Amino acid sequence: MKYPFLPKYLRIIPLLFLFFSIGENSQAQNFFGTLYKTDHVHDEHCGAVDFEMMLQEKYGRQDVNETFEAWMQEKIRDRKSNPAIQRNQQEVRLIPVVIHVIHNGTEIGEGANIPMVQIESQMRVLNEDFRRLNQDANQTPTQYLPVAADAHIEFVLAKQDPRGRPTNGVVRVEGPRASYSIENLLLSGQISLWPPEDYLNIWVMPISGPLGVGSPPISSLPGWGNLIFPRESNGIWVDYRWFGEGGNAVPESRGRIATHEVGHFFSLRHIWGDGGCNVDDFVDDTPLQEGNNNFVCRIGQPRFTCGSRDMTENYMDYTSDACQNLFTQGQVDRFNVVLAESPFRASLVNGRATIAPDRFENDMGIERVIEPLDLLCNLEFTPMVEVFNNGLNRVNSARITISNNGVILETKDFELDLGEFEAQTLSFDPVSLPPAGNNFVIRIVLVNNVVDPNPSNNEFTSAPVIQPEIGLPYSLDFDDIGQDWIISNPDEGLTWEETDLTLDGQSTKALVVRNFIYENEGTSDLLISPRIDLTNIPNAQLTFLVAHAPRPDVNISDVLVVAVSTDCGNNFDILDPPYEKDPLFLSTSDPTSTEFIPTRNDQFRREILDLSPYAGNPNVRIAIINQNDNGNNIYIKDIQLLDQEQFRYDVSIDNLNTPLPISANLNTEENLSITNTGNLPLTGFIFRRRTNASPAQLYVFRGLVSPGETVDLILPKSTTEGNNRLDYSIFFPSFDQNMRGQIELIRYVIHDSERLLSPWRESFINVPNIRPWISVNPEGNITAFTLAPVQSGIQADNSVVIQNTLTNNSYWFGTPILDLSRSSQASILFELAAGQVSPNTVFRVLGSQDAGNTYKELWRKTGSEISTVSTPDVDRNSRESYREEFIDLSEFAGRGNQNGRVAFVLENGDQNNSPIYLDNFEFFLSANPEPVRPELGSPVLYPNPARDVFNLAFNLRSFENVNIQIISSNGALVHDVDYPNTLNQTYSFSSRNFSKGLFIIKITSRNISETKKLFIH
Repeated sequence: MKYPFLPKYLRIIPLLFLFFSIGENSQAQNFFGTLYKTDHVHDEHCGAVDFEMMLQEKYGRQDVNETFEAWMQEKIRDRKSNPAIQRNQQEVRLIPVVIHVIHNGTEIGEGANIPMVQIESQMRVLNEDFRRLNQDANQTPTQYLPVAADAHIEFVLAKQDPRGRPTNGVVRVEGPRASYSIENLLLSGQISLWPPEDYLNIWVMPISGPLGVGSPPISSLPGWGNLIFPRESNGIWVDYRWFGEGGNAVPESRGRIATHEVGHFFSLRHIWGDGGCNVDDFVDDTPLQEGNNNFVCRIGQPRFTCGSRDMTENYMDYTSDACQNLFTQGQVDRFNVVLAESPFRASLVNGRATIAPDRFENDMGIERVIEPLDLLCNLEFTPMVEVFNNGLNRVNSARITISNNGVILETKDFELDLGEFEAQTLSFDPVSLPPAGNNFVIRIVLVNNVVDPNPSNNEFTSAPVIQPEIGLPYSLDFDDIGQDWIISNPDEGLTWEETDLTLDGQSTKALVVRNFIYENEGTSDLLISPRIDLTNIPNAQLTFLVAHAPRPDVNISDVLVVAVSTDCGNNFDILDPPYEKDPLFLSTSDPTSTEFIPTRNDQFRREILDLSPYAGNPNVRIAIINQNDNGNNIYIKDIQLLDQEQFRYDVSIDNLNTPLPISANLNTEENLSITNTGNLPLTGFIFRRRTNASPAQLYVFRGLVSPGETVDLILPKSTTEGNNRLDYSIFFPSFDQNMRGQIELIRYVIHDSERLLSPWRESFINVPNIRPWISVNPEGNITAFTLAPVQSGIQADNSVVIQNTLTNNSYWFGTPILDLSRSSQASILFELAAGQVSPNTVFRVLGSQDAGNTYKELWRKTGSEISTVSTPDVDRNSRESYREEFIDLSEFAGRGNQNGRVAFVLENGDQNNSPIYLDNFEFFLSANPEPVRPELGSPVLYPNPARDVFNLAFNLRSFENVNIQIISSNGALVHDVDYPNTLNQTYSFSSRNFSKGLFIIKITSRNISETKKLFIH
């Protein structure tokens, strides 16, 4: 299946089970997710074995290898006993080659669109290797020289194309994928293929997994020539980075990947027989070898397994290109059988494409007919044909006739001016045909007033039949099937048929293809609609209900395709259809090994195909195509063609709930809110997460979310300490493949575990940045809170500022982790200055007990409440512009509260807002909104005289250990305690612990030595 959003470098991702949790407004449910993969991963040097197994499984011939080898050995014996055949094998056999360069839209010479010099180098290498003219032939070990052989095979780029026109043998086509795995290699043959009986097709393209793949030949036994495998499977595939030398090839490439794969194409197996010492490659003069363990050059250091020296120099081993240098005579014997006997191989030898075509002076051909093809949407039409100049002379005129049922309808002379191989579309007078029974012929009669000497390309025949039309809106009536709706059943086996179902106790009709018992794998059955005129319908929509439960075997893959034709059904775009679902996207029920027959309505899912890309076209037809793999039944019902959009699948990612923008990496999961924004139940989607520079992780989610419902999506943690970028995307809601805008949420979060002692003050004096504070803009990672110099009379004084804010953005400014366990009370005082602020702007202060994993709002101001002056702007240098704010943090203080954090958050700002300044933060281990603040370094004793309580307030420049002694009037020491980490604390004492009278208080620290008198009433 084509899921083009997928990064092709993905390999193995841990399997995670993800689910929607119960949200505030959601019903209890689980939404499970599993690892999403599009293709099985093949990371070997060569994928020929996997490719052959895939073909055998898909097309049902499990006895191929045994039968083929018996045939091969018999043919080798016969040939060795016939001297005439032995002599003929010494003649050089030419093989015509067409190189299909499948690229991604780049210019010639860039990326996969490799330059011609790279192609020429590969052709040289092939010819040198198969003729044993390679320069490194002298590296063949002495003991293997007697068996090293010249295959007498040469390769030539095709000199004429399938129509007989001259060619350089290179076709360049833009493909639909960024890269191709083994499972979808056959797609390349659908993109570009020349007849495999006449050309060795070599596809050069970006391949994910192996470096190359070669298809196996088949025998000439009766019945085998009847296409056991599809035509597209005949050829070799090479990753463009390992094709030839130079150009865009990697430095290690010597072109031996293609040599290896052509070896497979001509029947060779890997030299170890794709097994161990007890498995043979069916070649007598190659030694047994223990597995595919030779990946490096062993010249001078041979490897011995299975009792003999490994032939690591053989082209069919996995050694590097620089080590390979021979085929053996036994391998060449297999080549000889294949090139003499095997379908799609023997016909290549010295084929017409190895010779430049005969050219005629006056030769014009029919390239294609535009109207009429076999299916007509209107009995009255204008015949149109595209012709090309295949001759040596310039074409100045041509006479062409059109006829129906032997009656000439028009003979028309055209004045032309076509250079060599130039083409032109020609039109005739309008004609009217009967609804059926037509035999329409277009024939070139004269070219430049002479008879065309090359009649092979002069005629085209069709049998046009008028097609029915329906109006929109339309609902399928089962009586229309076989009448207006056509079932195409090419293999005349099982196909779409009407069936009766009982769903939730109610009888209903549906269409089904019983793939469960449909053993003819690889076949397609089409349900084709009548003609639909979308000339004046801009937003038409096809919709139907589907039900499918796949088999548990992941290697079995039925596919449902919806293809669209814009020429009345003559050509459906099956290569790149707008709807193409394998079991991953198609399934609506759990896998089952028994035949699937739905019994409930919820086993059906509504499918949608947006037809707006075909708006304005009067001749649209739709084909619903079952591609059988003997999996399980596919049911469809309630087919409707609507004249406007009625159904829609969509989803939004609303918010990242965990982790929050500033935290300490203590979370164990990530939590997102998503909402079903469509008008149908959401049953699943593909989810992608990319964290920082790590590879993306992709998951499949299945569940049920009602329209408008919001649920939480829970994922395992992926973030690390420090700055993190989280990129979340949802694709294919309810596995819907219609085009839509990107569904994405990007968030930036910071995990910071730095700790500070409390209490704490910060005035940003003489500091280079805001550290240890943390600042982040979660939505866009743009500049948030920064330092701004303040002219306060103190050198290098600063405030913190937030400015140039954007709507729908938030800006976070958070503290380090604070230990608030020393006191049952805590608070923060800070200064705020702001001019005019938009009414929608919100400024909040949040508190956390778990280092930022969760927060609680403590303080909020909105719009004008934030402003501290009446003017539009604020003077940050004027202390009168600042207003002091107090926030009680006591609920985050006390025993065990060692992971406090405070965050200041500005939300929904406006670019016209005044800058907002913050300064002079003080964290107290008390909760007094108007604390006593002594002069710096001078403690204050209050009240004095004291009755119930007296206090000592400190205001130190930095943390100090303070000793406080209290001495009674008779000289007794009644209190002698050290108070560590004193900064701006206020220490309170109960007078009840002391007698009444006079006391002396001595205060000593690194910078204080004071004595104070205290009188207690």
